Amino acid sequence: MEIYLKPIISACYVFPVLAVLFTLPYIIYEYHKYGSILVIRTGVVYTFIFYMITSYFMTVLPLPPIDSVTPDSACMLLVPFDAVRRVIATANVTLSNPATYINLFKCGDFWQIAFNILLLVPFGVYLRYYFKRKWWQVLIMSFCYSLFFELTQLSGLYGIYPYPYRFFEVDDLICNTIGGMVGFWVTPAVVFMLPKRDRMDEVAYNRGQIVSEFRRIIAWALDMLVIMAPVAVFFAIDKEKFMNAVYDVRYLVVIAVYIVITFTIVTAVTKGRTIGKALVNIRLVRADSKKTDNKTADYEAENIEADTHRRVNVFRLMGRYFILYVLSLPSPVYAYNLYHVALKADGWRFSVSIAVCLLCLMVTAYFAIDFILCLFSSTRQMFYDRVMGITHVNMVKQKEKISK
Repeated sequence: MEIYLKPIISACYVFPVLAVLFTLPYIIYEYHKYGSILVIRTGVVYTFIFYMITSYFMTVLPLPPIDSVTPDSACMLLVPFDAVRRVIATANVTLSNPATYINLFKCGDFWQIAFNILLLVPFGVYLRYYFKRKWWQVLIMSFCYSLFFELTQLSGLYGIYPYPYRFFEVDDLICNTIGGMVGFWVTPAVVFMLPKRDRMDEVAYNRGQIVSEFRRIIAWALDMLVIMAPVAVFFAIDKEKFMNAVYDVRYLVVIAVYIVITFTIVTAVTKGRTIGKALVNIRLVRADSKKTDNKTADYEAENIEADTHRRVNVFRLMGRYFILYVLSLPSPVYAYNLYHVALKADGWRFSVSIAVCLLCLMVTAYFAIDFILCLFSSTRQMFYDRVMGITHVNMVKQKEKISK
């Protein structure tokens, strides 16, 4: 059992790293296709990734020292059902005597067959349940996945080893393929408590009609990666000068104005869709006085291009981004700098500095409170959107019919 436990432990170490690398693309894909992220779907997808890592490690680990691998270390065993023949020859099992059946569990060849079958049972379950593959597709894909394992071993782990360090066995192909089909057959009994894939899609589409704050934050982060590229270049050229400028209010205002102008131009030209917003499939439009329900959301998404009266003009965009990037987000830094100015001032300068500092802190507190309240709002509009009469709309087009 130890030989099977080590690959699982190795997968537990590798999985968190791959999960971190996979998370952002997964979030973008889910938002772009469905408009929301379901916990149950995320659990299914991530357990599938963990299974794929584990099954791969089961076939390549443990790795022997390179100098220990010789041309005689492994070969190709192309006789079908040779493992079954070995079990019959060594297990000492008599069909007419059930008491001898216990000998199977003492036979190493029997356990090899059993584990090779079990290895791809989850693969068949995932293919049928989540990927909605038919039986013949599961059969072909299971065989191909097993063949990938065998070719990996035959190649000496893609040329790292001068010779194969494990046997290429036809029996492994047969057992793995059978395991995939067993997974297909037992899927209804295994996943009966989980919602069907079509139901998950339907729930995701419905939830995506309301543009969540997290979805907007992802779009904002993607946009900032693009827009702040020149600032990153400045940082790379002169790190010391950059760090000194970070706490300079004038520099902060220049950066804020740069972001406002860039966002305004990009959003206006693309009719409400920046790069980040396009990736998560949302758009900025003028807020409509009529509330949009789920039944009309798809219609609005399809006709938003032609709906000219809801397109946001440059002045609204300029006001929105000015409130956000010049007044709201930098307000803690403004307060910090004004506090230090007040320490060196006296008379009316001290009073004005303290008053403006408190005002900046109030803006910061209001922004934080409004953000929390926005999480429970039906429109998800922040105050700068309400002031300028702007809102986000979901651009995901739900399928007219979801097969049951």
